[in-house]
Amino acid sequence: MTCSPHGAPRVYGFTLTELTVVMVIVALLIGGLLVPLSAQVEIRNINETRKALAEIREALLGYAAVNGYLPCPALPTTASGAANAGMESSRTAGGNCDLDAGVLPWATLGLNESDAWGRRFSYRPTAAFTNSATRVTLTSSGNITVLSAAVGGSPVASDVPAIVVSHGANGNGAHTSLGTQLAVGADPDELENQVVLVTTAWTAVWTDGRVARTFVKRSTPTPGYDDEVAWLPPGLFFNRMLGAGKLP
Repeated sequence: MTCSPHGAPRVYGFTLTELTVVMVIVALLIGGLLVPLSAQVEIRNINETRKALAEIREALLGYAAVNGYLPCPALPTTASGAANAGMESSRTAGGNCDLDAGVLPWATLGLNESDAWGRRFSYRPTAAFTNSATRVTLTSSGNITVLSAAVGGSPVASDVPAIVVSHGANGNGAHTSLGTQLAVGADPDELENQVVLVTTAWTAVWTDGRVARTFVKRSTPTPGYDDEVAWLPPGLFFNRMLGAGKLP
């Protein structure tokens, strides 16, 4: 040990260069942690939304098991807290829903209003499964097809009784709790999943806007597509209805 002229030990400290290197390393470590943190939040939102979609499917099956048909969509433009917000739309004298499509009737089903990003779930049932007069029969057939892509995609599911869509983190085409619709975006696969207002000379209804009634469920997200999509498989639906004694 080197001693000072008075016999005290000499104390060594960090140089300015060493301190700079340490600060750079700490900054890099902190910066590296920020990206995984945001990714973890996004993963949590996705998982929470998928859990919500699973609960929605069970709630829809439970509603059908009690009533013999599926609920109508709720009007997308009704703000939370307003009269009839989240309630299924009314029906015609013949038992058909006034709305072709809309948002999930969360209040009717007793569910949360929104996905993990705070937006409402879009919902489109097949008319044959919502008619309260004829009710569901073993010959009822869904008119919804789920594809792997809007253009050139292969069928993922067909004859679907009802489908529910969360519009993901980007929210393209989703409705907010204020009843407003966000910008629809430009991705063709997301456009296929969005609910739009169609006006005719006689009436204005919310619909999926396409005669083909197709929706898209991609196996992996793309830069423009982050929707979460769930549907009622026909086999599962009829099995539950049989078990509940609503068929044949």
